Amino acid sequence: MRKRKTIAVIAADVFNDYMNRIFVGISEQCRSLGYDVITFLMAFNLDSGNLIQQGEENIFSLVKKNIIDGVVLMAGNLASQNLIDKFVKVFSKWGIPVVALDYDFDFCDSIYADDTELFERMTDHFIDVHGCSRIMCLTGPEGSRPAETRLAGYRNSMEKHGLEIRDGDIVYGDFWRIVPQRLAKEFVEGRREMPEAVVCANDAMARYLSSALVKGGLSIPEDIRISGYDGTNDAVLNIPSISTVLPENERMGARAVCILHQKISGISTEPVETLPYGKLLFARSCGCGSATCHSVTTREELHNRVERYENYYKKSGMLESLMEEDNLDGLLHKLNGLIYVLNGLDTYMLCLNRNWDNIEGEENDYIREGYASIMEARMIYTRNNTEFGSRSFRSADILPHFIDNYCSEPSMYFLLPVHFMDRCFGYSVFKFSDIRCAASNVFAQWNKNISVALEFLRVRTKLLSINQRIFMSSIRDTLTGIYNRHGFNRMAESIYRKACSEQKQLFIIIADLDRLKMINDNYGHIEGDNAITAVANALNTSCELNEVCARTGGDEFAVIGCGDYSETKTEEHYRHIYDYLARFNASSKKKYKVEVSLGSFLGVPDFEGGLDNYIKIADARMYENMTKRKKMRED
Repeated sequence: MRKRKTIAVIAADVFNDYMNRIFVGISEQCRSLGYDVITFLMAFNLDSGNLIQQGEENIFSLVKKNIIDGVVLMAGNLASQNLIDKFVKVFSKWGIPVVALDYDFDFCDSIYADDTELFERMTDHFIDVHGCSRIMCLTGPEGSRPAETRLAGYRNSMEKHGLEIRDGDIVYGDFWRIVPQRLAKEFVEGRREMPEAVVCANDAMARYLSSALVKGGLSIPEDIRISGYDGTNDAVLNIPSISTVLPENERMGARAVCILHQKISGISTEPVETLPYGKLLFARSCGCGSATCHSVTTREELHNRVERYENYYKKSGMLESLMEEDNLDGLLHKLNGLIYVLNGLDTYMLCLNRNWDNIEGEENDYIREGYASIMEARMIYTRNNTEFGSRSFRSADILPHFIDNYCSEPSMYFLLPVHFMDRCFGYSVFKFSDIRCAASNVFAQWNKNISVALEFLRVRTKLLSINQRIFMSSIRDTLTGIYNRHGFNRMAESIYRKACSEQKQLFIIIADLDRLKMINDNYGHIEGDNAITAVANALNTSCELNEVCARTGGDEFAVIGCGDYSETKTEEHYRHIYDYLARFNASSKKKYKVEVSLGSFLGVPDFEGGLDNYIKIADARMYENMTKRKKMRED
């Protein structure tokens, strides 16, 4: 068992710069304190309740009280209120330390970014540097803490500068597009007096406001100045570039870990000093250009860390490549060849439920909730090697007990569900050498492709299995299980051709169950079926691996094969068949005996003769034997 204490992080995604910086802080702080971090993620984050959402949310069923020492609950990042309510119900009962980010709960500590002062400083910048006096604040939903704390920073600045906040200067928005686009339309159409500047409570609203105003014919910053909040790449790289607040997300993530550490160990600690503090980034939208160097650096980092690998992924043809494979081993080896599209990947494990494809089970019989008690690590990638096979571990342990063999230092692991709709296959474990590389959504798409490819493989294998069963049922006799006439015709022709082309001996036995009509008439058809089955077993057990046994009619049977047979081949078969039936008759205690007439052919055939000719020879000899046996019974 792993000895390091472990913190669980519950989140929807890390595929954007804002969230990623929080994870950087969590990772750095946990590393300094010697904690492992298991991050449970969804790539599909909606409040829909559909089958896909169920499959995504299933990853959270892995969270176990006896494995986890503390939880960072990023509830403000989760779209589903039902899911949030489930976490509240579970974690409040467990009694383990929980810290919520961007969300208020009664049962645990909640922390937010310390944004009031930064927002105040951005408002100060418009007043002190650009001389603005009429400034509007576009904040988030009324009552939400981020919206109100950022609004408080705006109020503080306006009040200390002695500037009036008039009716309509505070607009509650949606942190998204609808309100800023409506506000821009009111400005352009003259239905609302346009201020000198608008400080927005996040970058998304600032970008949508800016875009809508430019489309309406206004110029930024000549006609109006705008700022955002979050310090996202989208804002920095926007045209025009958006002046924004780069919050201390890294330190917020670290503060969450510090709170948990104190509750777990009783020891107080401070965030790692190397983590950056929040700052203002001034760009074109406010009329400054001091963020030019930051923009260039951001552009370079984004290209090297994200865009370059997204381009690799787009050109990889990953999904199509995986779907070409007709078995799991081939799929995994192909997957290993696609690792290069993941920037900074240090370790990867694909953990599948035992019997993940359930080929032999009913189609609707599959795991929907939770995971199999025994999981199998089917692929383990590290920078030095990739292992294929199957290493078992308990899903109750979340991470394989042998993971320390690959990751000996305190590490941050990302877990993503592998599923199709609500059909659970397993989960992926990712570990990056640099958490910042996880900001790209490529690894979520990469994981999704595995899910789709596994489902495609499962369905294809299932269909092949069904088709094989249908085919086998069409060439097998339902009573005896040996081949029927259709199956015999298919198999016999290929055996005959092989004997001709390789000049091997062709061996044929034709058999007929004696007195079947008498058995049916006197003892019933069930007894007749028993007699037929006994003869089938006698002939079938006499066959070698290269021979085929078939029931070619009601009481007619045939055996065919080819090989380097000895001259005693026919005699050995006859002896086995007669001995088998003798034992059957002795032990069955039936009032009748099961007996059979036999005829055979053994020799090297040629193509000119044709298979039917050799069957007729064996059939004629069988009739001779039948006539002889009948006469003996009459005498």
